[in-house]
Amino acid sequence: MERGNRVEVQFVWGGLDREVEGGYKRGVRTNVRSESDLPLVERVMAAASDAFARLGFHGTGMRDIARAAGVSIGALYHYFPSKEQIFLAAVRAEYERYLQAAQHLLRQGLPGVEVLRQVMTTHFQALAGGKEVGLLGRARRAEVPSLQEAVAQLREEYAQIVADLLRQAMDRGEIRKGHPLFLAYALLGLVEAVTDRAVGEDAVAGEFRRLGPKELADLVWRGLRPEMEAL
Repeated sequence: MERGNRVEVQFVWGGLDREVEGGYKRGVRTNVRSESDLPLVERVMAAASDAFARLGFHGTGMRDIARAAGVSIGALYHYFPSKEQIFLAAVRAEYERYLQAAQHLLRQGLPGVEVLRQVMTTHFQALAGGKEVGLLGRARRAEVPSLQEAVAQLREEYAQIVADLLRQAMDRGEIRKGHPLFLAYALLGLVEAVTDRAVGEDAVAGEFRRLGPKELADLVWRGLRPEMEAL
């Protein structure tokens, strides 16, 4: 939009708007005014994601983020007016990675069991770094009550895409009929429960990360395979 002689660019963190049922899902807005600002914002986002994952929302201060990103506190507040906005932007950016992976699977039209395995693999590969999983875990545990609704909307968006994957598999007769969104949330719940134990340095956590994709995909497949519909 134009303000005086300056053109202001509205930046949506986490990707361009995506069309969804009934309208468009909007990203988290920041005060970025040109593409030249993006490297600085990306630096801030990386520092914020790491700090929130390690220290939690309440244990992280705006000065901690500014110091880690190598920017002034004034510059940080210029781009992100509050710590809540940075936290939400960081959570959206991490969910965006999962959304993009799920959308890629949706376009491929893979067999149902392979879709399940790849959804699990995408998630457990992220456990190697641990940062984004730690951040999403904190978001799920509602460390910031004022952002609970916004975080729930992000999770709903991801669940809807997983539901679309399941619906495609149902239409092809590869899995039994059921409520796609209910099954998507059940699937995500299983993954998240295992994730809470798979994050760590001990031997059990490492074993969970290694076995997670296959074990969970096989478990879910046993309950969703077409012959179960007749039972």
